[in-house]
This record gives sequence, structure tokens and C-alpha cells, in this order.
Amino acid sequence: MLSHIADIADLVAATAVVASLVFVALEIRQSNRQSRLANWRDVLAGLNTFKAATNDLAFADMVARGHADYAGLAPHERLSFGLYLEQGIHMYGNFNKHAEMIPPGYDGLSDAIENSLSELLTTPGARAWWAEARVKRRMMDATTARVDRILAAASKAERF
Repeated sequence: MLSHIADIADLVAATAVVASLVFVALEIRQSNRQSRLANWRDVLAGLNTFKAATNDLAFADMVARGHADYAGLAPHERLSFGLYLEQGIHMYGNFNKHAEMIPPGYDGLSDAIENSLSELLTTPGARAWWAEARVKRRMMDATTARVDRILAAASKAERF
């Protein structure tokens, strides 16, 4: 009789251990989901801040002139325009890092982000800036390769 009680106690203890492991796994999963969503919100907030920089009409004018003719900008404007493009590359690059966390219902967002980055980088002024910036090697090799791919694809599309 005592051995049956011990067996039942062992079964109850094992069931409790399994139940607590399942509970911990569910809590970790929920915590990971919340962390991913927080990271996603941070990426979106950063993109909003980046885009809002052009709400300043004087800055927007300089960006528009830079896109049209980088060499025509004053030295301080070239610096500002270049840092703006560099920030954009990094901002859009964050989407790639978090692409697996795109919430359900946002189908096509990765393509939209890639198109936005392409639009940012394929103007005559942005291309001229990249020709200068690329040789300075201030970006990771993967980032440089991504920009090069975008520019090559745009050049190929322009030929057709």
C-alpha cells in the first residue's frame, strides 16, 4: 500500500514538473513575442523620425537639391545630405534585421521597404554621394553589398 502511495506521489510530482515546464515555456514564448513587438515598434518609430526630418522645409529643400545635384551643394550641405542618406540606409537596414518579426497582415512590407530604400538611393545625387562614400568604407560589407545590388538593379532597369 505504501509503495502505491509512493508511486502515485511520484506521478503527481512528475505531472507537476511537466506542468511547470509547460507554463515556463509559454511564459518565455509570450515574453519573446512582446520583445519582438517592442523591437518592431522601435524600428517603426525610427523610420518615422527619419522621414520626419524632411518636415523642416529648409532641410527638405536641401535634400531635394542634393538628390538632383550632389556636387551643386555647399560643403556643409553635402555633409548633411550624406549623413541623411547614411541614416536612411541604416534605418531601412533595420527592417532587414527584424523582417522575421513583421506582424501578420503586413504582407508586402519587405518589398515596400526595399522600394523605399531604392528610391532614396537611385537619384543622381545619391549615386554621386555613394561613389564618394563607398570608398570610405564606413559601412559593414553586407550593407555596402546591399546598396551596390540596389544601384545595379536600378541601372539595369533603366537600360530596358
